[in-house]
Amino acid sequence: MRVFLLALLCCRSAFAQTPSEPEHREWEVSLFLGSSSGSKFEFPTPVLGTDQELSRTVGIRYDAGPLIGVRVNQNLGDFWAADLEYTLANQRVHFTNLSPSIQSLSLNQFINHISYDVSILPWRRSKRFRPYGDLGTGLVAFYIPGSLKKDVSGLRDSWEFLVNWGGGFKYLVMDEFALTFDMKDRLSQVPTYSLPEVARVVNGQYQPGIARHGVMQTWQFNIGFTFQWDE
Repeated sequence: MRVFLLALLCCRSAFAQTPSEPEHREWEVSLFLGSSSGSKFEFPTPVLGTDQELSRTVGIRYDAGPLIGVRVNQNLGDFWAADLEYTLANQRVHFTNLSPSIQSLSLNQFINHISYDVSILPWRRSKRFRPYGDLGTGLVAFYIPGSLKKDVSGLRDSWEFLVNWGGGFKYLVMDEFALTFDMKDRLSQVPTYSLPEVARVVNGQYQPGIARHGVMQTWQFNIGFTFQWDE
């Protein structure tokens, strides 16, 4: 009988010392790779200062391109989270019909997104697989290397406000390490590149312009590697 009770106590101690299942920690930092989609626009642009041409249709087209990024996330309880994200995408931009002398111009371009997002997660942090949806806002910078901007007088980098929404999932591979896949739909105004909304002819010199309007939509897809920790 004593042997039986001793064995029972040992079993209970063993079960009590059994390690618990890993769960998602409070803080996360993710490094990710992915791709960003392209867009195409045409803008009828007024031309002032000449009777030979009253309007010119200027085109802008963005190639799809690769991106890299980093995200810092805080889990706010079981069902909410907030994160700060930065991405850098390499997306070449093509201008058409900017001026009589510039019918086609292609430039390398880096697009920077900075956003603050709030996420809802329907499954608790104790689940290895956690789908989520998010909504956020921020800024987007369209950067053209300085040596390329000299091709068009007045062409500059451009900043715009953005909103984005999306979703994805996290899978906890082991304690403190997870894989993340997500997608985002980013919405912003079409950049001006500091060009005016009308083109002008001044002293015989054509000064390009773009009468931009509408919304630029960019889809982002990426896979990330996430490290987690608690304070």
